[in-house]
Amino acid sequence: SVQICINVARVAEEQARHHIRNLLRDAWRRLNRELLSAQQQQHQTTFSRSFMNVALNIARVSQCMYNYKDG
Repeated sequence: SVQICINVARVAEEQARHHIRNLLRDAWRRLNRELLSAQQQQHQTTFSRSFMNVALNIARVSQCMYNYKDG
């Protein structure tokens, strides 16, 4: 993802890493906001609670893998 950002945006590696970190931070904020909103409202959502938990866990694993660089 960093390399793609470097090539597409034509920026230095550190700028690309900073941009990707910001994208991840914003995505986590949106995910957490949606999950908390669904839990607080306790109404029927488009997706089941178990599906939302699985999706969130996949996002957590992805974040963990990204923390060890793209390799």
